[in-house]
Amino acid sequence: MRTTSRRLRAVASLAAVACLLPAPARAESGVPDVRADDGSHVVAQTTVDGDPRTLDLTVRSVGVGSYAMVRLILPSRWAAEPDRKWPAVYLLAGETRLQDYRGWTANTDIRKLADDSGVLVVMPGSGSAGFFSDWWNYGKDVVLNQWETFTAVEIPQLIDRGYRGDGRRVAAGLSLGGYGAVELAARRPGVFRFAGSFSGNLNPTGPYGELLTSAIVASARQDPEALWGDRRREASRWDAHDPLVNADRLRGTELYLSTGNGLPGPFDGKLPVDVLPGAMLLEFLCAGQTTAMADRLNRLGVPVRTDFYGPGTHHWAYWQDQLHKTWPRMLSALSAPVKTGEAS
Repeated sequence: MRTTSRRLRAVASLAAVACLLPAPARAESGVPDVRADDGSHVVAQTTVDGDPRTLDLTVRSVGVGSYAMVRLILPSRWAAEPDRKWPAVYLLAGETRLQDYRGWTANTDIRKLADDSGVLVVMPGSGSAGFFSDWWNYGKDVVLNQWETFTAVEIPQLIDRGYRGDGRRVAAGLSLGGYGAVELAARRPGVFRFAGSFSGNLNPTGPYGELLTSAIVASARQDPEALWGDRRREASRWDAHDPLVNADRLRGTELYLSTGNGLPGPFDGKLPVDVLPGAMLLEFLCAGQTTAMADRLNRLGVPVRTDFYGPGTHHWAYWQDQLHKTWPRMLSALSAPVKTGEAS
């Protein structure tokens, strides 16, 4: 009864928010008339800062139950080669206060990296602490907060069908986005050939993992139990969303894990004094989960590359550095022929 009442309150709250959403801007010309299998579709497409190759897509997502955003960078020859299809790099967002779908272009030089790479760069939003998961409380009576479905099913289908993706995909993310990249690779083998985590929280059922997970959801003013249920009564559901627990499902995916140790490092000199303690604590917690994940993979004999670079905290300067380190690896993973059975 308590769970039902909580679910109804959550649904009513989300419905109220949806009613306040502005109608999407009128779509510019060129919006593809395609749909994902569940009916999700792009309802508006706008250029960013006048750049015709950087687009913000407003998606009416059936899984999310509302509008959701995706930023997309097109290859330099996308318009000149209308019959060509392209592989895609997915860059996943961190926890809401760190950034959203706009964060990668605002805080890194991804636009420049994309110029001559010959790839689509896809940067989906992830909701308010959406955890790249199909939320437990929204999986039975109503369809809402299905961020796994949005990221790993709806968006790949829309990108492939509407923007000429060729089915080859890699993913990297920071913080909660690092969790998303590795978790989705484990839960949906074949969707991503490469999964990279920068300072990711990769063991939500481990020491401090439950506390951090619940705190992130609560900070978004949502019920932590709405994500995967009560930690003890729904232990199997929590385990099913823990990359470390499911590390053996990552065989065949190229893996990269990186983290600092939480101590101030070479990029922390200009970090505001009031921000530094939180950035240190978050990185320390994510470092423990990342190193535990690497140990687990090594015990299982699952190949993984790591960069545990010592002093460094939880902020963008380190993730920009990691993006440059992993970019050639992601492009290399995309260059291999499409494998039989790979998701499309």
